[in-house]
Amino acid sequence: MTSQGFKPASLLAHTELSEADLAEPYYLVSEEQARMYYRNLVCLADRDGVGLEIGWRTALSDMGPHGMALVTERTVGDSLRKTWEIRDNYNLLLDWKYEVSGTLLIHRVWCSEPDEKLRIFLLERGLATLQAHSEELLGPQAKPLRVLLDYKTPANIDQYKDVFRCPLRFSQQQTEIHYPANLLDAPLETYDPQAADVLGALRTSIHEKLSSGGYIVHDVKMALRRTPGVFPSLDSVADGLAMSSRTLRRKLGQHNMRYQDLLDEERRRIAEDFLLNTTMTVQQIADQCGFSDAQNFSQAFRRWQGMSPTQFRQAHKSASD
Repeated sequence: MTSQGFKPASLLAHTELSEADLAEPYYLVSEEQARMYYRNLVCLADRDGVGLEIGWRTALSDMGPHGMALVTERTVGDSLRKTWEIRDNYNLLLDWKYEVSGTLLIHRVWCSEPDEKLRIFLLERGLATLQAHSEELLGPQAKPLRVLLDYKTPANIDQYKDVFRCPLRFSQQQTEIHYPANLLDAPLETYDPQAADVLGALRTSIHEKLSSGGYIVHDVKMALRRTPGVFPSLDSVADGLAMSSRTLRRKLGQHNMRYQDLLDEERRRIAEDFLLNTTMTVQQIADQCGFSDAQNFSQAFRRWQGMSPTQFRQAHKSASD
């Protein structure tokens, strides 16, 4: 995206991530941070097929030691099983499973993202990445038999034809990509048992680190940003993170944080942004910050900044002048 002129600051807006974070190979990105990043990406790109473009350009080496380890396995089936073992670390926001049914190897992917444009981007990216990696391992013979997609035929159908080179069926009940099952037994020319052992140990170590969690504060912040102008309750956030509200309070407490602290921080951030960068009225900003009326908002803002919203706006306007 940056090579096409998009600024990193815009792509990473509201994610709590920086370029330096992404340059650190052991930095852990949470699911909610990934969702916000991809939402920014889809909004900025504003065109069909960007998911296909990104997925098709994703090499196995982009997955670090895990991707390099896959190349050293004995067969395609061995590589696939290794990927399945740690799928949750490399398939953020997508669910994926595969099965052999008769002569077919069926990959099924689905996504519960409510934003349809973002959901299609994630499905495109996932399927194109799968195809790119299959061809990287086996070459042109890794051609699908068919691709089924659970959304309507898009305007950029020619992109799909270029990537998958097989019959495409849209408006299906499920999203699947079918290959001949005998591809699982195909040997890899790059098989190297010694390298596989070394890279496998490194991959296991990274997997354990990635599985350790520790994202709770970021996850709550991202949940508060998911729908602009709407702030979910603690119970709703906890439910979305698959835990009880009691557990969420306890986990936040381990970081000396409360849900209300994070809610106030997010409301303050939004309020300051609108006051400084828009001509919205105090009432309109109060609505965007989840307050029932301007008076309650003003009282909260005074508590945060020691001045009213109007005074804050005037002070910063005078300073810029």
